[in-house]
Amino acid sequence: MRTPGRRLDSYVDQYVDTYRTLRMGHFPEEEGRDRVRALRSHARGLNPLGSARQLVAILASGSRKLALRRVSVPTLVIHGAVDPLVPLAAGVDTADSIPGAELMVLSDMGHTMPMRLWPRIIEGIIGVTKRAS
Repeated sequence: MRTPGRRLDSYVDQYVDTYRTLRMGHFPEEEGRDRVRALRSHARGLNPLGSARQLVAILASGSRKLALRRVSVPTLVIHGAVDPLVPLAAGVDTADSIPGAELMVLSDMGHTMPMRLWPRIIEGIIGVTKRAS
């Protein structure tokens, strides 16, 4: 929640630190990719208020729990077991609220999708799309 640094070096260091925290220290091989993403993000231009606006929009949107009961397509909820932002119980509740939803809990995943987990995530997405067709 810290305001990102505007200088390239401080921005990159903070970005890497933030994503390390979001991964709960797992998947250290992602740090190199974090640095590349940080450089690209900084090059596009910074909008420090963007994250604050996103948080306000999330809070202002209210609960979608009742609407989830009306979802009528095959659904896969993917959640990290160690997500520091959205507790696992919230992912379980989301899956329980959608009729027939499948829940995929990835044991070491936090609030990011590390490349090492992509094969499992892709396999899950393919499975739910097959159920939809």
